Amino acid sequence: MASASVESFVTKQLELLELERDAEVEERRSWQENISLKELQSRGVCLLKLQVSSQRTGLYGRLLVTLEPRRYGSAAALPSNSFTSGDIVGLYDAANEGSQLATGILTRVTQKSVTVAFDESHDFQLSLDRENSYRLLKLANDVTYKRLKKPADVLQHLPGRLPERSGFICAVAERTCHHPWTSWHWENHDCG
Repeated sequence: MASASVESFVTKQLELLELERDAEVEERRSWQENISLKELQSRGVCLLKLQVSSQRTGLYGRLLVTLEPRRYGSAAALPSNSFTSGDIVGLYDAANEGSQLATGILTRVTQKSVTVAFDESHDFQLSLDRENSYRLLKLANDVTYKRLKKPADVLQHLPGRLPERSGFICAVAERTCHHPWTSWHWENHDCG
């Protein structure tokens, strides 16, 4: 496989990845602007009228907030939804239709509650009141985008020609998540 072929393939994949990411972000933005909150909840991408049931510090100083439906009955359950662990969500004050309070990652989803991890930086202090009502909205997931983009960027910037049956291409995708570029060394492994 010629180096130019690899470069053009990787360049095309990066362009397609950018287009897909932009389309997903635009779709989520369109939801917020054009669809009512109740309709978003019925589609399973928004949870309304949530209250804070607990807050604690998790790994790496992240703020873990557990939210559950406002208790009107003895055992309130979340409505049917498509939320799963790992989803990126926006937290909003239910009383204010405006901007989002924070962005977090769902770490746990049960029938009665969701737990969201918020990154606590030095200049960002999230203060949530247990008496307030909040809503969660599923946002575009950039984790998958970053995981796909990183190995493609590495392949695009490799000097020289890659051997036709090189195990290096397979290793790039695996190692980009675990090893920094500086620890790599070039080896031509025959994949078989």
